[in-house]
Amino acid sequence: MMHNLKKIIKKKLMSDTSSFNSEDLSDIENEDTKSQTDKDKEKEKEKGNDCICSENINLINSISNTLETILEKNKQLSNYKEIIINQSKMYFSSFSVPEISIKEYLMRIQYYSGIEKSTLILSLILIDKMCKKSGILLTYYNIHRILFSSLLISIKYNEDYYFDNTFYSQIAGVKPNELQLLEYTFLFYNEFNVFVKDFEYKQYEQYLITNNSKK
Repeated sequence: MMHNLKKIIKKKLMSDTSSFNSEDLSDIENEDTKSQTDKDKEKEKEKGNDCICSENINLINSISNTLETILEKNKQLSNYKEIIINQSKMYFSSFSVPEISIKEYLMRIQYYSGIEKSTLILSLILIDKMCKKSGILLTYYNIHRILFSSLLISIKYNEDYYFDNTFYSQIAGVKPNELQLLEYTFLFYNEFNVFVKDFEYKQYEQYLITNNSKK
């Protein structure tokens, strides 16, 4: 049954023309999508949301709100522009700020890959660990690639079934070889350790639940 489900999802992704360019992750919508009316777009969003359980939608809201708060806080730093320049040569950095929001990006990933709740939480924990170990500052230029790198590693570590990198590269908007490099770089900065203790996981889980209830 899982094998058939994977084939169905993969077929849907192959037929979806909304995969975006690897240069800056900003071309999430192709010309056909752009020509749709606002009403049609809303229908597409509702259709996508129907395929995601309410629990994961709440979790995605909480994670995106958390990351947005961090990004806005970092943006207020006096040396923010200098940090952008210093981090621009890193694999995680895009040439320009992607147009797709964090929430929309997460919803897209969830819609096509069907990742589990625990995987979403794990990905946030690994991002936090990576930033603390490496000193990398989250910005609007690097958050999408860091987020997807973390999600991909979390999927492979936490879930029994997952797709190959070619499939995930279409969701992420990067080339397969680039995705592999991002994956390795993220693991390197995490010292190739993605283990999370139970109490640590529960702390993040509770925070995300509480954070979402405040919205």
